[in-house]
Amino acid sequence: MASTVALTAADRTPVDRVPESRRPGRVVPAPSRTAPGTVPAPGTAPATAPGTVPGPRRAHRPPAAAAPVPAVRTPAADRAPAAQNPPAAQNPPVEHPDHAEGADGAGRRQRSDRAVTGLRRRIAHGAGAMALVLVAVAGLTWTVLVPPDGTAVAADPATSALDNQLPPPPPPPPPQQWRQVGGDEFDGSRVDRSVWSVYNSPGGFGNGLRRPSAVGVGDGLLTVTARPRAAGGGVSGGVAMHDGQLYGRWEFRARTDVGNGYSPAILLWPDSERFPDDGELDMMEIPFGDRHAATAFVHYGAQNHILSTDTPGDFTQWHTFALDWLPDRITWYVDGVEKWEVTDRRAIPTTPMHLAIQLDQGPAVKWIPGPDATTPDEVRLQVDWARVFAPVDDAGR
Repeated sequence: MASTVALTAADRTPVDRVPESRRPGRVVPAPSRTAPGTVPAPGTAPATAPGTVPGPRRAHRPPAAAAPVPAVRTPAADRAPAAQNPPAAQNPPVEHPDHAEGADGAGRRQRSDRAVTGLRRRIAHGAGAMALVLVAVAGLTWTVLVPPDGTAVAADPATSALDNQLPPPPPPPPPQQWRQVGGDEFDGSRVDRSVWSVYNSPGGFGNGLRRPSAVGVGDGLLTVTARPRAAGGGVSGGVAMHDGQLYGRWEFRARTDVGNGYSPAILLWPDSERFPDDGELDMMEIPFGDRHAATAFVHYGAQNHILSTDTPGDFTQWHTFALDWLPDRITWYVDGVEKWEVTDRRAIPTTPMHLAIQLDQGPAVKWIPGPDATTPDEVRLQVDWARVFAPVDDAGR
């Protein structure tokens, strides 16, 4: 970037001024001549020769009070040869009245004036050179530190120019493509038994009962209703899809009423029914009676190893959940935002799994408390829709 710097008056080389000793001298009238052999009387002006008319006289320059002084000529023996003097010295000026100290004083004053003039020139030339150097340094600094957009760039000791020449990292892979292969919008008036099986068994963790009467479809929703004070120690329920698959994406939209002693669980369960050996993927569990957070789990291995996470929120309100299960990763989303990812191959199931929706009753050690006096007579888990996707293959199928 070009930079224009205006030099101040102090930086410009001053114009050489002609010293006073080199200016043209004033013309001084020559003295009048006396008659040959005549000696003027003391105190009297010399008389002019008979018949001689005085020549014209020039008026003196101001100041008027200064009387003309005859020029004092330097003896020839004291003058330097003409070849050694500059051209201006060939016509020596008439000395100024202030130079009455004599020929030697006049010569010294001329040499002193020339020395001062030379010193001034050297100082001026040095100042000019220094100004040019400063301008060059300022321009180089501006070019290096300020890019064309005007933003200063701070030096990074951890990088070098060579680092900036390395190729950029490759772009991330495109998002996984999916095709829907199943699910339920719950638009009917009853559970679609071609898609779901309805629980009719003892309750989870051995508490109460699971009964089909606890499950219904209406108003575009699947609703599982728990009644903690029903006969048999409380009644709840759940449904499970008939068909499972190996890898895919599962999505649903759900909410849960407050109520101690009940936890919604929407999960993937192994088709083999071999738990924990073939794993379990919990996409939404909320054991907290006030529904202040949702949790996700990965169970794996014969020893039932567990990985888990949670996210805060008001889950009495509607939220959307999703889980991607692929050979190299499991990714959990809440409201379209990725919240968690597992890439440990040991934890990723390798057998088909299917979707299950249930409302579990406690107590369960270190997990769900039992229902208490604060628990409402009914606690609902509601699901707006559930969708199942499979990965798109190389042929787009």
